[in-house]
Amino acid sequence: MDSFDIVLKDGARYVCTLITEQPAPPATLVPYSQRDPRWANEVYSTGSTFAKNGCLVVCVAMVVSAAYPDRILPPEVAENLKRAGCFVGDYLSRPSRIPDAYPRLSWDGVIHWRDKPADMAFVRSELAQYGCAVAEVAFNPQYPVYWVDANKVTHWNQHFIVITELTADGDVLIADPWDGDFKLLGASRYSLPGWTASRALTGLRLVRPNVQA
Repeated sequence: MDSFDIVLKDGARYVCTLITEQPAPPATLVPYSQRDPRWANEVYSTGSTFAKNGCLVVCVAMVVSAAYPDRILPPEVAENLKRAGCFVGDYLSRPSRIPDAYPRLSWDGVIHWRDKPADMAFVRSELAQYGCAVAEVAFNPQYPVYWVDANKVTHWNQHFIVITELTADGDVLIADPWDGDFKLLGASRYSLPGWTASRALTGLRLVRPNVQA
Protein backbone atom coordinates (compact mmCIF):
# COMPACT_ATOMS: atom_id res chain seq x y z
CA MET A 1 0.00 0.00 0.00
CA ASP A 2 1.50 3.34 -1.13
CA SER A 3 -1.12 5.66 0.45
CA PHE A 4 -3.96 5.70 2.98
CA ASP A 5 -6.78 8.01 4.05
CA ILE A 6 -7.13 9.78 7.39
CA VAL A 7 -10.50 11.24 8.33
CA LEU A 8 -10.57 13.67 11.28
CA LYS A 9 -13.49 14.18 13.66
CA ASP A 10 -14.52 17.38 11.85
CA GLY A 11 -14.92 15.40 8.66
CA ALA A 12 -11.72 16.67 7.03
CA ARG A 13 -10.10 13.99 4.91
CA TYR A 14 -6.44 13.69 4.06
CA VAL A 15 -4.63 11.32 1.75
CA CYS A 16 -1.24 10.33 3.17
CA THR A 17 1.49 8.91 0.94
CA LEU A 18 4.21 6.67 2.28
CA ILE A 19 7.77 7.84 1.66
CA THR A 20 9.73 5.10 -0.07
CA GLU A 21 13.48 4.93 -0.48
CA GLN A 22 14.64 6.41 -3.77
CA PRO A 23 17.81 5.53 -5.73
CA ALA A 24 20.75 7.76 -4.93
CA PRO A 25 21.26 10.49 -7.55
CA PRO A 26 24.25 10.17 -9.91
CA ALA A 27 27.54 11.40 -8.51
CA THR A 28 29.44 14.23 -10.20
CA LEU A 29 32.33 13.26 -12.48
CA VAL A 30 35.71 14.14 -10.97
CA PRO A 31 38.40 15.21 -13.51
CA TYR A 32 41.47 13.35 -12.24
CA SER A 33 44.98 13.91 -13.61
CA GLN A 34 47.38 11.08 -14.38
CA ARG A 35 50.19 13.47 -13.46
CA ASP A 36 48.82 14.33 -10.03
CA PRO A 37 51.93 14.27 -7.79
CA ARG A 38 50.13 12.00 -5.33
CA TRP A 39 50.30 9.10 -7.80
CA ALA A 40 52.09 10.27 -10.99
CA ASN A 41 55.12 8.02 -10.45
CA GLU A 42 53.22 5.10 -8.95
CA VAL A 43 53.36 1.84 -10.92
CA TYR A 44 49.77 0.70 -11.47
CA SER A 45 50.52 -2.47 -13.46
CA THR A 46 53.61 -4.44 -14.53
CA GLY A 47 55.84 -1.46 -15.22
CA SER A 48 53.67 1.48 -16.20
CA THR A 49 53.27 4.60 -14.12
CA PHE A 50 50.18 6.79 -14.17
CA ALA A 51 52.16 9.71 -15.63
CA LYS A 52 53.52 7.65 -18.51
CA ASN A 53 50.65 5.42 -19.62
CA GLY A 54 47.77 5.88 -17.20
CA CYS A 55 45.31 7.93 -19.25
CA LEU A 56 42.79 5.12 -19.85
CA VAL A 57 42.95 3.89 -16.24
CA VAL A 58 42.38 7.45 -15.01
CA CYS A 59 39.46 7.84 -17.44
CA VAL A 60 37.92 4.71 -15.93
CA ALA A 61 38.43 6.29 -12.50
CA MET A 62 36.51 9.34 -13.71
CA VAL A 63 33.62 7.15 -14.87
CA VAL A 64 33.73 5.40 -11.48
CA SER A 65 33.38 8.84 -9.86
CA ALA A 66 30.24 9.45 -11.94
CA ALA A 67 28.67 6.16 -10.82
CA TYR A 68 29.64 5.96 -7.15
CA PRO A 69 29.02 8.62 -4.48
CA ASP A 70 32.23 7.81 -2.59
CA ARG A 71 35.50 9.33 -3.76
CA ILE A 72 37.62 6.49 -5.14
CA LEU A 73 41.04 7.72 -6.28
CA PRO A 74 42.84 6.36 -9.37
CA PRO A 75 45.36 4.18 -7.46
CA GLU A 76 42.52 2.33 -5.70
CA VAL A 77 40.63 1.99 -8.98
CA ALA A 78 43.75 0.56 -10.63
CA GLU A 79 44.26 -1.91 -7.79
CA ASN A 80 40.67 -3.10 -8.03
CA LEU A 81 40.98 -3.47 -11.81
CA LYS A 82 44.15 -5.48 -11.30
CA ARG A 83 42.43 -7.83 -8.86
CA ALA A 84 39.63 -8.30 -11.39
CA GLY A 85 42.17 -9.38 -14.02
CA CYS A 86 41.71 -6.37 -16.32
CA PHE A 87 45.41 -5.90 -17.09
CA VAL A 88 47.63 -7.87 -19.44
CA GLY A 89 51.13 -6.61 -18.80
CA ASP A 90 51.05 -2.82 -18.88
CA TYR A 91 47.74 -2.48 -20.67
CA LEU A 92 44.07 -2.57 -19.71
CA SER A 93 43.50 -5.31 -22.30
CA ARG A 94 40.59 -7.09 -20.62
CA PRO A 95 38.09 -4.26 -20.16
CA SER A 96 35.20 -6.74 -20.18
CA ARG A 97 36.20 -7.47 -16.57
CA ILE A 98 35.72 -3.88 -15.42
CA PRO A 99 32.19 -4.67 -14.12
CA ASP A 100 33.74 -7.40 -11.94
CA ALA A 101 35.56 -4.61 -10.09
CA TYR A 102 32.75 -2.05 -10.32
CA PRO A 103 29.26 -3.48 -10.84
CA ARG A 104 27.85 -0.01 -11.47
CA LEU A 105 29.87 0.12 -14.69
CA SER A 106 29.27 -1.85 -17.85
CA TRP A 107 31.60 -2.66 -20.73
CA ASP A 108 29.96 -2.60 -24.15
CA GLY A 109 32.87 -2.69 -26.55
CA VAL A 110 34.94 -0.42 -28.77
CA ILE A 111 34.04 1.91 -31.62
CA HIS A 112 36.76 3.06 -34.05
CA TRP A 113 36.63 6.20 -36.20
CA ARG A 114 40.30 6.22 -37.16
CA ASP A 115 39.62 6.32 -40.90
CA LYS A 116 36.34 8.25 -40.96
CA PRO A 117 34.58 11.11 -39.14
CA ALA A 118 33.18 10.37 -35.72
CA ASP A 119 29.46 9.73 -35.46
CA MET A 120 28.45 12.76 -33.40
CA ALA A 121 24.81 11.63 -33.23
CA PHE A 122 26.04 8.52 -31.43
CA VAL A 123 28.15 10.67 -29.09
CA ARG A 124 25.08 12.78 -28.32
CA SER A 125 23.09 9.63 -27.56
CA GLU A 126 25.81 8.34 -25.21
CA LEU A 127 25.86 11.60 -23.28
CA ALA A 128 22.07 11.69 -23.04
CA GLN A 129 21.95 8.15 -21.66
CA TYR A 130 25.09 7.95 -19.54
CA GLY A 131 26.32 11.49 -18.95
CA CYS A 132 29.87 10.84 -20.17
CA ALA A 133 31.83 8.88 -22.75
CA VAL A 134 35.45 7.68 -22.80
CA ALA A 135 36.97 8.71 -26.15
CA GLU A 136 40.20 8.10 -28.03
CA VAL A 137 42.20 10.89 -29.68
CA ALA A 138 45.69 11.21 -31.13
CA PHE A 139 48.04 12.62 -28.48
CA ASN A 140 49.82 14.52 -31.26
CA PRO A 141 47.18 15.22 -33.92
CA GLN A 142 49.81 15.78 -36.60
CA TYR A 143 50.29 12.01 -36.71
CA PRO A 144 47.96 8.97 -36.80
CA VAL A 145 46.98 7.09 -33.65
CA TYR A 146 49.51 4.36 -34.49
CA TRP A 147 52.21 3.39 -37.01
CA VAL A 148 52.32 0.01 -38.73
CA ASP A 149 55.49 -1.58 -40.12
CA ALA A 150 55.47 -5.08 -41.63
CA ASN A 151 51.88 -5.55 -40.46
CA LYS A 152 52.86 -4.80 -36.88
CA VAL A 153 52.05 -1.75 -34.76
CA THR A 154 55.41 -0.17 -33.96
CA HIS A 155 54.35 3.03 -32.18
CA TRP A 156 51.24 4.34 -30.46
CA ASN A 157 50.16 7.98 -30.50
CA GLN A 158 47.04 7.28 -28.46
CA HIS A 159 45.39 9.22 -25.66
CA PHE A 160 42.08 8.87 -23.84
CA ILE A 161 39.75 11.57 -22.58
CA VAL A 162 36.23 11.71 -21.12
CA ILE A 163 33.56 13.63 -23.02
CA THR A 164 31.03 15.29 -20.70
CA GLU A 165 29.07 17.63 -22.95
CA LEU A 166 28.31 18.38 -26.59
CA THR A 167 28.25 22.15 -27.18
CA ALA A 168 25.77 24.08 -29.32
CA ASP A 169 28.43 24.73 -31.97
CA GLY A 170 29.37 21.05 -32.29
CA ASP A 171 32.46 21.02 -30.08
CA VAL A 172 32.75 18.75 -27.04
CA LEU A 173 33.70 19.52 -23.46
CA ILE A 174 36.22 17.01 -22.16
CA ALA A 175 37.83 16.02 -18.88
CA ASP A 176 41.48 15.51 -19.79
CA PRO A 177 43.52 13.10 -17.64
CA TRP A 178 46.72 14.70 -18.88
CA ASP A 179 46.19 17.64 -16.54
CA GLY A 180 42.85 16.97 -14.83
CA ASP A 181 41.17 19.99 -16.45
CA PHE A 182 37.86 20.49 -18.22
CA LYS A 183 38.39 22.02 -21.65
CA LEU A 184 36.96 22.21 -25.16
CA LEU A 185 38.38 19.59 -27.49
CA GLY A 186 38.65 22.14 -30.32
CA ALA A 187 40.90 24.36 -28.19
CA SER A 188 43.03 21.51 -26.87
CA ARG A 189 46.31 20.00 -27.99
CA TYR A 190 44.37 17.08 -29.53
CA SER A 191 42.87 19.18 -32.33
CA LEU A 192 44.44 21.16 -35.16
CA PRO A 193 43.15 24.54 -36.46
CA GLY A 194 40.01 24.06 -38.52
CA TRP A 195 39.27 20.60 -37.17
CA THR A 196 35.81 19.67 -35.95
CA ALA A 197 35.20 17.31 -33.05
CA SER A 198 34.27 14.60 -35.55
CA ARG A 199 37.77 14.92 -37.04
CA ALA A 200 39.62 14.89 -33.73
CA LEU A 201 37.77 11.95 -32.14
CA THR A 202 39.13 8.60 -33.29
CA GLY A 203 36.96 6.24 -31.24
CA LEU A 204 35.09 5.40 -28.06
CA ARG A 205 35.62 2.89 -25.27
CA LEU A 206 32.13 2.08 -24.03
CA VAL A 207 32.74 2.09 -20.29
CA ARG A 208 29.28 3.13 -19.17
CA PRO A 209 28.07 4.18 -15.72
CA ASN A 210 24.84 2.56 -14.56
CA VAL A 211 23.71 4.24 -11.35
CA GLN A 212 20.74 1.87 -11.01
CA ALA A 213 22.97 -1.18 -10.51
